[in-house]
Amino acid sequence: MIRRYRERRILFLSCLILLLGMSACARIKLQPLPQPPPTARLRVLFLPVSDALTGGRFWKAPQEEYAANIAVPLVRFLGATGIYEMVPQGDVEAALSGRKSDEIDWNRSNWAPARNAGRAVHADYVVIARRGYQGFFFFQLLWINLDTGKVYETLDHPGPVQQVGGAQREFRKIIRETYHEIFQQAKADLLATAIRKGRHLSRQGPPPEPAVKIPAPEPPRPAAVKPLPSPPTRQEEPESIEEGDAFSPAQPPRTAIEQPQALPDEKLAPAADPAVQPPASLPARQDLKPTLRATPETGKMRLIVQDLEAPQPMQVAALILTEALREEIYKLGSFELVNREDLTRAMEELKLQHSGLVQEEGALRMGRWLAAKQSVTGRLGSLGRILLLQVKYTDIETLETLAVTSLKAQTGNEEDLLNGLPDMARRLLQKP
Repeated sequence: MIRRYRERRILFLSCLILLLGMSACARIKLQPLPQPPPTARLRVLFLPVSDALTGGRFWKAPQEEYAANIAVPLVRFLGATGIYEMVPQGDVEAALSGRKSDEIDWNRSNWAPARNAGRAVHADYVVIARRGYQGFFFFQLLWINLDTGKVYETLDHPGPVQQVGGAQREFRKIIRETYHEIFQQAKADLLATAIRKGRHLSRQGPPPEPAVKIPAPEPPRPAAVKPLPSPPTRQEEPESIEEGDAFSPAQPPRTAIEQPQALPDEKLAPAADPAVQPPASLPARQDLKPTLRATPETGKMRLIVQDLEAPQPMQVAALILTEALREEIYKLGSFELVNREDLTRAMEELKLQHSGLVQEEGALRMGRWLAAKQSVTGRLGSLGRILLLQVKYTDIETLETLAVTSLKAQTGNEEDLLNGLPDMARRLLQKP
């Protein structure tokens, strides 16, 4: 009896030591970083994760190559939206105190190490791109809100997650598709976070201006040596004319600013008329050719959904609402939307080549350049505790306003704006 009790006690202590050892391995030493400068953008920590394979299986692409393949399109895609701010890799390495990311079991205890790392670098969200194997190879994208703890995820099983090279195009496609799925799930959460950060930023006021540095006085320069006057020449007028000098009133002395007269048989080129030449400050007007061709086989109108305007603290929230409105218009199925990449490229080209254009003319030429016929513009603002979203539908060719509509929501009920977008899109585009 006593022997059996001792055996059970030894077994219990062994299990306890094993569990304590596992929990110690689960904890990672993190170095909290100083608070970054305040911004309305959503700060994101990105972690590429590969599960350990069993049964002699291994990944064709090592972790470092997979991390690079997935990080490049994801960081580029999220950065182009203007909504997110990625945590720099240097901050991640500093927080991990020199430990490599691929040495950490991030998915232990419901991603507790990833959550702790996100808090150490002051992130709002942790984005995890995980490849694993559960009877089949799969790719999982998770978004974790570090403030509320909510998790949004997608699961797919594409082949490129284990390929070695030549899969950049497939990775870009995976990122676009999985992001749209995540956005549909998390858009209310993203909007609430953006509005909260925007209000916090507005209460803080503008960042303090950097102190003006008074430049140190320059050392005294040596006095310049005045050159001796050169003897007068025929192009310079002498200080005084004395009697008997070669110059006479009949032939006045020629000064340096006077031009010699042309001989009678000399032909001079006519001077250019400055009135017909454009000022140097105005760029020459050029007609932009469309960069995209219309697709008549689809029978759909090409439409531009411009980013909603908003005050600085609310710009990120306005961009989230723009993406949500674009999704609702796309669901109507009657329009071919100009994607964000082409729209950004067109705006940059017009900004560089035609910075002097007025707004209406710029919108008209940009629409022609993108082979678009109509555009949707709007503004997000606040009146006290009321958020107001106003949107306008315009014909680009004639600049005629086709429809105007608006939405209101109380502070704390920002989801009402998202819930009202489907009806707004139908009323705006006059769809039943």
